[in-house]
Amino acid sequence: MKRLCLVLIALVLVCGSLFAGGQTDQPTSTEKKVTLGVFGDLQSAYDAVFQTEDFQAKYPNVKVEMQSSDFGGHHDRLVTQIAAGTGANDVEALEIGYIARFVADGGLTDLSKAPYNGRDVGKDLVKFGMGNSTTTDGKLVAMPVDIAPAIMFWRKSICDKAGVKMDDIPNWDEYVKIGKILTVDLDGDGTTDQFAITHPGDMAMLPLNGGKGDWFNKAGDPLEPKAKFMEVLNLVKNVRAAKIDGNFGAWSGEWINAFKESKVVTMFSGAWLGGHFKNWMCPDLAGDWRVSYPPGKIFASNGGSYLSIPEQVAADKKPMAYEILKYLCTSESAQKVTFKTTDAFPALTTLFKDKVMSEPVEYFGGQKVRLIYADVAQNIPVQNVTPFDVIAADIFSNAITSVINDGVPPEDAYSGAKTEILNQIK
Repeated sequence: MKRLCLVLIALVLVCGSLFAGGQTDQPTSTEKKVTLGVFGDLQSAYDAVFQTEDFQAKYPNVKVEMQSSDFGGHHDRLVTQIAAGTGANDVEALEIGYIARFVADGGLTDLSKAPYNGRDVGKDLVKFGMGNSTTTDGKLVAMPVDIAPAIMFWRKSICDKAGVKMDDIPNWDEYVKIGKILTVDLDGDGTTDQFAITHPGDMAMLPLNGGKGDWFNKAGDPLEPKAKFMEVLNLVKNVRAAKIDGNFGAWSGEWINAFKESKVVTMFSGAWLGGHFKNWMCPDLAGDWRVSYPPGKIFASNGGSYLSIPEQVAADKKPMAYEILKYLCTSESAQKVTFKTTDAFPALTTLFKDKVMSEPVEYFGGQKVRLIYADVAQNIPVQNVTPFDVIAADIFSNAITSVINDGVPPEDAYSGAKTEILNQIK
């Protein structure tokens, strides 16, 4: 009898131990789980955000689980799941270039309406960012969380040696002239080994605000006004004809090494590229890169991340999903942590007056580059998206490629692109 009692006590203790152990792995009765789909550096940035005292104090019973992938894998998954109507996370990150695709295909919750009231919630987010995620009929399908003001990076030591000034370049023609000076055969073997720019395609979309909309005029005519689109086609033609680009395909090993090996002197991109330079692409060149406005002081965007809630998310999960979306986009604490962690420039304009914006940045030789980023961000034109933007962007991108690679005259490329767009949207 005594032995039986001992066995029963032991069983109770074991079961109790197992039960307690199981409890530590399960959500508590008050805990709420939100799933978040992200890509690239966003996971490390948001991991840091969710560990802060500020977030944990505001949402002590919320557990955020992230599904992370590379850029292409993330967006391919999301396109498939949105089309299928199932499988998406409660909150999904989008790169700006994909917003028009989801406007065309549908599948994202309209955050402009009650109970979300996204326009009021996002009143301090950059205007162009809110515009880029708003359709022409007023739907707000996402909210900007980080942005990419487009700027020109350039190597100070090389430009000083060449005797060229990179600040306040008045127009693209002047840039091409400077580019000829910067493109040289350094060792005299008859082969050019230093170029002004990687590829004409890397600057092509800047005059079109990074290709983020405005493909149609108010009457619905594509590629109007014509002069704006012809400027792009003539620009890439002139750059290729001047032989100032290295013909390095974007993000290829050759392209990345061109920066590491000082084969390229200038680059046009979003502010985020500076973080890549500093962290892994060319950290050894710290102190020599500088930042300026693009020629003609163009104000444009070149990238950026947005957060959305798929329509397929269950109604009872959307309120907490929106709380997480709002926190990441509109909390100064979250935006500062993200900025500090990955150099993702904040979409929240209240931070543009923060002292961090006027701090010298060591990687850029002490230049106060963030003041330029903030100025560009506040002057980027507001453009809404239409269901046909994806079609127009793809077709015009092909027109650009035909001018660069095949020598198609810009006038012919423009006419062909316009005709093709009209045929596809009828």
